[in-house]
Amino acid sequence: MASQSGDTGRCERPTLPPVMWLAIATWAGAVLGEEASWRLTTGATIVPLLAASAIAAFCTSALVALRRRRQGRFDSLATALVLVLIGLMVGASASVLQGASWRSRTRGLTDAGAREWVGVVTADPREGAFGPGIRVRIAEGPYRGAVLSVWLSGDDPVPEYGRIVRFSAIPKLREHDDVGRRAARGGEHATANAWSVTDVGWPVGVLGRLFAWRAGAVERLSVVKGDPGALLRGVVLGDRRALTGSAVDEDFRVLGLSHVVAVSGSHLAVVCGVVLALGVRLRLPRRTLLAAVVAVAAGYTALTGMALSAVRSAVMLIFGAMGECVGIRRDGLAALCVAVIALTVVSPWCVFDVGLTLSVIAVAGLLLFGDLGIDWVAAAFCGRLPKMTSLLGATLVAQACTLPIVVGTFGMLSLAAPIANLVVVPPAEIAICTGLGGAALGGLWPAAGALVIRVAGAILSFVTRAASLLASLPGAAVSVGSPGLLATIGGVATAAWLWARWPRPGSAAVARVCLAVVLVASLATGIGPRGPSRCEIIVMDVGQADAILVRDGSHAMLVDVGASGGVLRQALARTGVRSLDSVILTHDHDDHIAGFGGLSGVVRVGWVGLPQTAGSQGFSAVRATTSRLTPRGKVNTTLVHAGDRWFVGRAEVMVLWPPEKPPETLKTNDTSIVLAVRCEGFSCVLTGDAEEAAQSGMAELGTLEQADVLKVPHHGSKNGLSEEGLREWHPRDAIVSVGVGNDFGHPSPETIAMLQQAGVRVWRTDECGDIRIEVTANGYRVEPAKRVGARRACATIDATQHARFGPLPEPLIPTKEHDGRFEPRSTSAGLLDLRQRGAVARARPPPTARHGRRGG
Repeated sequence: MASQSGDTGRCERPTLPPVMWLAIATWAGAVLGEEASWRLTTGATIVPLLAASAIAAFCTSALVALRRRRQGRFDSLATALVLVLIGLMVGASASVLQGASWRSRTRGLTDAGAREWVGVVTADPREGAFGPGIRVRIAEGPYRGAVLSVWLSGDDPVPEYGRIVRFSAIPKLREHDDVGRRAARGGEHATANAWSVTDVGWPVGVLGRLFAWRAGAVERLSVVKGDPGALLRGVVLGDRRALTGSAVDEDFRVLGLSHVVAVSGSHLAVVCGVVLALGVRLRLPRRTLLAAVVAVAAGYTALTGMALSAVRSAVMLIFGAMGECVGIRRDGLAALCVAVIALTVVSPWCVFDVGLTLSVIAVAGLLLFGDLGIDWVAAAFCGRLPKMTSLLGATLVAQACTLPIVVGTFGMLSLAAPIANLVVVPPAEIAICTGLGGAALGGLWPAAGALVIRVAGAILSFVTRAASLLASLPGAAVSVGSPGLLATIGGVATAAWLWARWPRPGSAAVARVCLAVVLVASLATGIGPRGPSRCEIIVMDVGQADAILVRDGSHAMLVDVGASGGVLRQALARTGVRSLDSVILTHDHDDHIAGFGGLSGVVRVGWVGLPQTAGSQGFSAVRATTSRLTPRGKVNTTLVHAGDRWFVGRAEVMVLWPPEKPPETLKTNDTSIVLAVRCEGFSCVLTGDAEEAAQSGMAELGTLEQADVLKVPHHGSKNGLSEEGLREWHPRDAIVSVGVGNDFGHPSPETIAMLQQAGVRVWRTDECGDIRIEVTANGYRVEPAKRVGARRACATIDATQHARFGPLPEPLIPTKEHDGRFEPRSTSAGLLDLRQRGAVARARPPPTARHGRRGG
């Protein structure tokens, strides 16, 4: 414990066991082996990969031999290099063998045809877009061991985890794309749509009894309703059916507490800790107690779905118990490394499981730097509140160590995690033990068990409310982009420097300054960078989807949110946006609205705009999520139609489509909100997926007017942009929001040819990344994130300056004479113009009917 001076002499630097290098190399070898296996699967060459591996192995061997010759023995560096070579070979070999086994099974399933299958359900059922689904491991016949994702019809019984099922289906292999690769890494061989399903029953033996007990325990825990009940079943038994996609699940994700709602090593540690404490209290012999703890760990891991992070913890526990029995000195880091090696050899592709990766890195970080972090925090508090400082220090260390994986996977960083760990985790751990005890007691004495379960539910009621309150705080989490290779290398180098120098806190003052720096940096990250001084539109690269940011200074509007919340958060991180005046969702298709949940917790939202055609129907997922946006319960939805107008800073936004009374025959794409954004003579039209019917309708309304920049409708599809629309909009630049290698063939060659024949410059997000349009003093500038071509600066073009639908000139840097508003490139003039803006600069939602609507 730190003294008043902050001197903490008890914190010693941990030694690095040699097996650590073997574990790291085995993990890396498994990654390389999977890459080689996938290239073989897709028919790509593996010669470069083999050549690079051979060169690296030769250089390492030569270095080892040279050091051996000079030193006359194997020193620590040579030993580490030898272990690295061995680990790489072991991991790569195991991974390649798994790949060969996977290919063999999938080839066999190609010719399986329609047949009856018998297998065991290996996970809780999940809800899909077209019905429930189960994961089944085939247990009989020539395809034994194959894993299928089976989708059921609405009338079929949905079997529980652990049940034996008989079903009829034709297996279908996945495509060799990113989705198929992720499925293969998870052990899946094919999918199937079953036309008949029979629930056979529980397996015979210990596992069957265990699974049957779990099903009964889930029923007993269901006495607690609502969010606390969903959380109780999830944290105690790993049943996430009611938890997935719920408000409480999102709150815990925002707070960086996903490890609490999903059964992991921390849950296993809590349960085994209770068993250990009881055994010590009962004075059980050491070996008997260790055997009991191992048995409980294995049973609880199987009971909760065999989550890999829990399996890792169980394997660590088993090796630790074996070491205790034979008298080997306890070494947590060595036990972790042995567990990693065992898991990687048995199931090499488990290294791609995010939960396992986070678990391993967090535990390794705590074993290496946990005491150091706790000592610094304890020194800052002068040794007071030891339990709180221990938890806070451990949280900061774990969060720092897992930062690259967290931000790369989820696209956000929780700034409220340290506080949330102090407030939420301790009662949640109590609820886990109480709930599990109540479930066990309920099987013997139902009334008493139900009472204990309700106590656990009351505890989790407090937990869910506290989590909701913390997650609703402004800046609870921020969107963060992937750290990249250089940042990751920098992080590893920092960790190495910390271990080598082992900087202990010299005094309480120094520790407080460092803690204050961390706090200030967190606050600055939450506030975010200052907005641009000029109006800009950013068509963000979010794959085969749309997400467009319009902003001016501190004001911003987001048009559509892409298809993935994680991808949207990473895109927003590239812009540094922390607050949105409005979010406009053009129409009810997933590639435009499915990422809406990604806004929760990471940005403040003013209001949400939906098309007039939405009425009270449609956008159900959006309406359910709106209440979870920040500020909680204060974000309203507004239906917009042609003639509505509002401002984003100095930029005027006007709705061109749909009309107030749209035709009932419109297809969903043609209900898209079409917006015109105008600022200082510049105009841009954002079209959503509005196709020919919408464009003809706008022509009839008289809102199809010339624009400098056009966001091409429907990702550049063949039916997206009509000749009439192009002729009337007559843009100089067109932007296509499209995903790399998409399955739809977007953009259509016909659409691209039509634009080029009209002399329109085409920019594509699949080639350019984010595309930024900046309004300048004498026009606008288009700047792609990827330098596929020169940056284009354009003057604002009046519709009368060139022939309609005719070729436009292609000067390298088009220019235009000063239009008299202010001097080009005059900083002072620009600042004066900004300051002269009054009410216009304040973002306002469209006026309601009570105030009247301003027409176009």
